[in-house]
Amino acid sequence: MRPGSFRAVLALLFAASAVAFASAQEPAVARFLWTSYWSVPPDVWTGQSSFMPPEQEQLTNRSDLGVAFSGGGTRSAAATVGALRGLLSNGWLRRVRYIAAVSGGSWASVPFTYAPADPATLLGPMMAPEQLEKALVEALPPKQSLARSIVDSKLLAPGAAEAAKLWAQSELLKRDITPQVQSFLNRFVRGAADETYANILGKIFIEPYVPDGTERRYTWNTPSINTIKELNPSLSVSDFVQATVDRPFLIVTGTMIYMHPAYDYPRLIPVEYTPLYTGVRQQFGTRLGGIYVSPYAYDVAGADQPRDGRLRVRVRPADRPFTLADVIASSGAAPLLALLRAQPLQAVRQATAIFPSFNHFTVRGPDDRPEAEPIVEDLLHGDGGFSDNLGIMPLLARHVHNILVFVNAKEPLEQNESVESMFWKLDKQDDTGGDRSMNAVFERDNYWKLKSGLADAVDKGGAAVYCDRDWKVLANELYNIAPYEGLNICWVYNQLIPSWVRRLPQQTQELVASKGFKRFPWFSTFGQNIPYVIRLKPAQVNLLAHLAAWTVTNPTSRQEIEKTFGDALHERN
Repeated sequence: MRPGSFRAVLALLFAASAVAFASAQEPAVARFLWTSYWSVPPDVWTGQSSFMPPEQEQLTNRSDLGVAFSGGGTRSAAATVGALRGLLSNGWLRRVRYIAAVSGGSWASVPFTYAPADPATLLGPMMAPEQLEKALVEALPPKQSLARSIVDSKLLAPGAAEAAKLWAQSELLKRDITPQVQSFLNRFVRGAADETYANILGKIFIEPYVPDGTERRYTWNTPSINTIKELNPSLSVSDFVQATVDRPFLIVTGTMIYMHPAYDYPRLIPVEYTPLYTGVRQQFGTRLGGIYVSPYAYDVAGADQPRDGRLRVRVRPADRPFTLADVIASSGAAPLLALLRAQPLQAVRQATAIFPSFNHFTVRGPDDRPEAEPIVEDLLHGDGGFSDNLGIMPLLARHVHNILVFVNAKEPLEQNESVESMFWKLDKQDDTGGDRSMNAVFERDNYWKLKSGLADAVDKGGAAVYCDRDWKVLANELYNIAPYEGLNICWVYNQLIPSWVRRLPQQTQELVASKGFKRFPWFSTFGQNIPYVIRLKPAQVNLLAHLAAWTVTNPTSRQEIEKTFGDALHERN
């Protein structure tokens, strides 16, 4: 990677920060709203307490089936589009109860959940490898498809953890920011500095699909909006965007970053963003976590009067409320940790001002007495991959018994620490990958079964799909996961499948072997197409999505997945 490319990226970061600070407005008079909240016992993971997530009563029409999409920037976003396309083609998507997503996986999953367009339009057509002529795969995806926003994304590298170290070492600090860069960023930036990153991503991944999705609050469905209106008669349906009724329940993961002088390494706390609630499952001391609140009550200026599952919040004076753009900005903010820990370069650390910083509050006290004043903390919120880069933990926390995991990786399995950390503790805390020391949740022997199973599937001419039944889930304190048995799980790994390539038309095979497809489908999260930072070319997006769709629709994979999940994939009589 040429040094100039990194200087250009960091220039945008600093310019955005400067413009955002300059454009911050005087706060308006704050007002109050009432919200629902749910306290999660801290000892759920021991089995001594239990907690039923508030959405479960409304999800009885869907199977006990969850799908997880890993992080990985635009590479993962493209693969997620293809995987969703394959699930739709198989007729399985309507049975899925939960979609869990991290980082780049959320860039596709969030608009898919909220876009009013039909799934086939958003995801694109299912096509056999033989149909993928070179001219077809090189064409721009339709504007209404999710693949189009991935092609159009050129600016920053939210999933580029590997680039953050290089940013911190950049010499750009000695250079001036040009008026042209400031003018360009003025089109994206508004409001407070910590909204800058969300504004940029929202324009790319939310605005083309969700009308007013970057301006209005969001919620789940008609019952949830009715509850909000009962609590707050001044609010109306038009104040919120709602999830599309035929979509699974969405869980996006971010990470709250708690810095303390006593810590050599920051405390990284998993945060869940859903259409119905947002918060942290586990308690951390007396000040953090252990509570979910309605999304419109996250990032508020203050909270008080907790009573009977309701409390009052003081709305934070800002240009806009907490939106879907904030969700994808938090979940996909991988450079943040390295910039934050760039100790020698204070000015680089100041670049973190453009990343999401939300007011998190909690409630402590016996029976949530009114005198138990909620405590508010303003904390940076970063990439979900700083903790669980697979997105699987929220599904395990809900004791989902059938899980399909899409690992949209950029390396072979034996180099993938995100997967490995699920099976044993890794003594790994770094500035790019986050903390891999507290993720163990599966028995060690299952890792070797997974590794050999994926290799065998590819050797036999199939896709990298491995399924197994009756796994034991171990207790995990960080994510407050209670142990359970009987997990049926299928792993789908992003890698080149020779049998798929051989079926492509000759010119398309030559395209896959060309320089622009080096290491396909393991495209770099950062700098795949210099001078652009996160952009993938149309052919790269299209072929990656088609490969991901074929991975779950080819007869061998489909039979294996159906055998593993059984009735969970089919309509009930």
